[in-house]
Amino acid sequence: SSGINAEGPLRSGERDFQEVLTELMGDKSLERFRAEYEKLHKALKKSYEGEKRLTQKCRELNAEIVANAAKVSTALKLSQEDQGTIASLKKEIEKAWKMVDAAAEKEARARETIQSLKLEIANLSKLVEQGAGLTMGQEHSVNELLKIKKKKVPTATLR
Repeated sequence: SSGINAEGPLRSGERDFQEVLTELMGDKSLERFRAEYEKLHKALKKSYEGEKRLTQKCRELNAEIVANAAKVSTALKLSQEDQGTIASLKKEIEKAWKMVDAAAEKEARARETIQSLKLEIANLSKLVEQGAGLTMGQEHSVNELLKIKKKKVPTATLR
């Protein structure tokens, strides 16, 4: 029973006790009965006080249980969020590694391209050198032809 509801009957019982005690005080033959009645009343009051303390302790423990349940719930929620964060970070790491692998492949292809371009440049440089030699020879031939033409032009003008 809760302390609030039991207060009324206890006060009423206390009044009744005092009335009975007053009646018993005057009668010597009921002295032993009065002593037992007082012991019983004292035990009842002690029991009531104990019940009040236990009821209060139960309320405190219940409040503590509710608070701890809320903490456990929060801890579980945070744990689930942490698991989600961990999973998300794992995905990001996997994505980053894929990007690293892709970059390594691109770099390898770029090196291959650079190598083939260097070879092509070397081949073209050789061709240019060879071509330059031919051009110089062709230029010499053109100059010879021009000289011949100059010699022939004045003759043509005279006609």
